[in-house]
Amino acid sequence: MNSYLLFVSLLSLTFIAYARMSTPDALSLSWKRFWKLSKIESFGFDDEKIRPETQSLFLSNALISFSLSTYLFLYTYFERFDALVMAVLFVCAYAGFQLLNFRLALFLTDNWKLVGHIAEINKQVWSFVGLVYLGLSFLWLIYGQANEILKQAYALIFIAAYCWRLIKAWRACLQASLEWYYLILYLCALEILPILFVWRWLSGEYN
Repeated sequence: MNSYLLFVSLLSLTFIAYARMSTPDALSLSWKRFWKLSKIESFGFDDEKIRPETQSLFLSNALISFSLSTYLFLYTYFERFDALVMAVLFVCAYAGFQLLNFRLALFLTDNWKLVGHIAEINKQVWSFVGLVYLGLSFLWLIYGQANEILKQAYALIFIAAYCWRLIKAWRACLQASLEWYYLILYLCALEILPILFVWRWLSGEYN
């Protein structure tokens, strides 16, 4: 099984290699874009914009690396097949959640003009986080699924990336003068409650 997982990791590494061939400074740009709190009017128009094909390779790596790390995390608690199914379902649900929740919120509050900005924030965060999960998956394959530090690292990276995405999105919404009660409604109904639900379910499964 590890040989298949290693192949998946190498596939992600190939995507990153092609991304660097397309944009030699792609890794440094990904690092800068992850941390940068741009003004909303500068999104997509500064000198740190990554080419679309490079962005697609980064996002493909993020999807694969996150899926692999999720599987390795769940495999420490469940049987192989169950972990695989749960990993696929979780990653698909989470990706769909990240793609749809802000669109729904902005549509309901009649602020559709911000969709492009929030979508760009998602790309910035996941392009870099995918690189981190790629490194984590390699470490997991080397040291084994039972490593407690790697399990804690997976959870910490997930929480930190999620919170940083919220901070960047919140700042963009404030810059666009979005009403504060819309922000609270968005955070409570479409961000915090779903995560609390998943956390409660996972805690019940592990205990």
